[in-house]
Amino acid sequence: DPEGDDDISDAVDVINMSLGSNYGQFEDDLSLASENAVRLGVVVVAAAGNASDHPYIVSSPSTAPGAISVAQTQVPSAVFHPLVINSPASIAGTYPNTVDVAWAKVDSGFTGNVAYVGRGCPAGSVAGQADADVYTADPSGNVALIDRGACNVSLKVDRAARAGAIGVLIGLVAPGDAISFSQGGGSMFLPTVVIIRSYSLLIQSTLGPSQSNAVNVTVHDSQLLIGSVVGSSARGPSYSYQTIKPEIGAPGASVSAIAGTGDREEAFGGTSGATPMIAGSAALLLEEFPRATPAEIKARLMNSGNTATLTGQSVAPGQLAPVTRIGAGEVRVDRAVSARTIAWVPQDESAAISFGAPSISQRSQFHKTVLVYNASNSKRRYSVAADFRDAVNQATGAARFDLPSKVDVGPRGFQSIDVTLTVDPSKLTTWTLDGGPNGGNGPLQTALELDGHVTISDSSEAITLPWSILPHKAADVNADSHVELRGGTGTVRLSNDGTLPGRTEVFAWTGTSKKVPRGFLPRPGDNFAVIDLGQVGVRQALAGSTPVVQFAINTFGKRAHPNYPAEFDIYIDANRDGTPDYVVFNLENGGFGATGQNVVEVFNLATGTGLIFFFADADLNSSNMIMTAPLTAVGLTSTSQFDFSVFAFDNYFTTNLTDSIENMTFSFAAPRFTGTGLPATGVPARGTATLTVNEVAGGATASPSQAGLLLLYRDAAGREAQAVRVGAHDNN
Repeated sequence: DPEGDDDISDAVDVINMSLGSNYGQFEDDLSLASENAVRLGVVVVAAAGNASDHPYIVSSPSTAPGAISVAQTQVPSAVFHPLVINSPASIAGTYPNTVDVAWAKVDSGFTGNVAYVGRGCPAGSVAGQADADVYTADPSGNVALIDRGACNVSLKVDRAARAGAIGVLIGLVAPGDAISFSQGGGSMFLPTVVIIRSYSLLIQSTLGPSQSNAVNVTVHDSQLLIGSVVGSSARGPSYSYQTIKPEIGAPGASVSAIAGTGDREEAFGGTSGATPMIAGSAALLLEEFPRATPAEIKARLMNSGNTATLTGQSVAPGQLAPVTRIGAGEVRVDRAVSARTIAWVPQDESAAISFGAPSISQRSQFHKTVLVYNASNSKRRYSVAADFRDAVNQATGAARFDLPSKVDVGPRGFQSIDVTLTVDPSKLTTWTLDGGPNGGNGPLQTALELDGHVTISDSSEAITLPWSILPHKAADVNADSHVELRGGTGTVRLSNDGTLPGRTEVFAWTGTSKKVPRGFLPRPGDNFAVIDLGQVGVRQALAGSTPVVQFAINTFGKRAHPNYPAEFDIYIDANRDGTPDYVVFNLENGGFGATGQNVVEVFNLATGTGLIFFFADADLNSSNMIMTAPLTAVGLTSTSQFDFSVFAFDNYFTTNLTDSIENMTFSFAAPRFTGTGLPATGVPARGTATLTVNEVAGGATASPSQAGLLLLYRDAAGREAQAVRVGAHDNN
């Protein structure tokens, strides 16, 4: 109601948005507002975000089901400049995974010896640090290799240029494809290329600490990137709905007018630059079809996309882009206007067939209903077929489609098609993703994801709908929930109905919390999250040769990615004086949306200093997390008795405390009960195993919080955790 007169007949037709937050959550208020606008007949177009090829990182509000989520593709003129290492011979070759930056063009390029200068931030550019980073080598007359991090990349390049460098290589510090950076200060630039972490580490290791081993490089020749996804474009699926997002792509580095100047223009990139292309396409469609609904406009755009969009010649030459990166493909608005057939999935408010990310222990079927509309004035008979993006995945036979080969639709009529996907977990690739070291590994997701297109066609036209499933080959372990000890010992039988051996982690069960009533949980748009603790456990272990303490946390409700919206803080009172000495907590490595990796930090409350030692042991789409810290880092020994409490925080919306399990006491030397005997490889598939439970003398006093054993199940199709309560009969 732009005039505020309670008359919405003059409402906008299309909303274009370039805003939001990585790992888009359904509780986001802008997502709810977007859904409301769609229901009122407005086409909502939103940028998917620029957080790169990391699982589940696509932004809200583009993750709202009815919104059109937009990825960025390359403009026709886009190029990349491969890195050529000329010497030494041991590493000589062409290294293609690179990206240019628009504000420091390569142009004629450079050839020279590399000087690795470290982080390279200038004075005053790092919060809390007045001085410039010390260069580890002199860049004058050389190609400066600079680590990403702490300050704007453009400031690093400016400093290197003023120090006499002839070119710059920006080395990424986390796994993933090369990504570009916007200008954030500085005015003196020279040819710059961003290279992936493995290239940077290779050069550094060859140079050695003395920088005496010359590495000579050339950056000069360019190759075209047209028809591919931009490396920084964010990946799905959507965090809360497990649906295909982004849904369509468009070029996003065009020249745009600068508002208020009258005659100036500049490059406008990222998904922020791609989204207006889709908004404009939607406006053109509404001119042609003024009575079309948002669902029809979205379907027209998606049904007609160019499905031959590539991942990128610099990253994976010839590889078609995964559906969770590009959705239905790159926009082709002329095809969308001329289409006389439209198809979409009403349940998901999209022209994409999303089967989610299920953990599968037995042969399973997944169903979606596609609604087909014949916009012509004649009855039509369509052929229906499904294909796989990657022929290798199809050849495994892990998934097969059951759908009608033909469908008849009358003039201006509708017809539903039931699309059934059957998955055989025994033929699936073993799951290799996680939320720790591989939490941001898009190529691993591509290897596990099954995707492709369903094509609906007749003699006059063909339309497509992308489909995707991210299947987790799974076990299905269950155990007795109670064991009675006789003579201080007893056994627990575990069975596994799954396809995969069921790896089981055994902890001392020290705490539990009741499930939060449904009425207290957030609804769409509430802008807060509740992290609902279930069970907590603890154990001593070895990480290599390092003695460590491990805390097991299980919650009610799974998280698609462990980075958000949950932070777990474990307060440890090592000397039991009533005052916590250390906090162990989880966070995203590098900051919000930076890497996709979840790590564990130990913070010393006395000194105010913290260190990260380990990745969090947590999976995608899981309610479990294991947090590890060296004993020495938290003031403990292998014989310590200590107190600890676990607090759960909403680390996405509010930072509020949402649940806690407090005042637990445990002794490594004298747990109340121990559990041993499970195979290291797990409970055999379709088999059983026995856990031997023993009571420890003095454990009831030394570890009074322990009520039994907590079992965490990896790769679980069913329950992920189970508390086994232990009772003891008197021998008499």
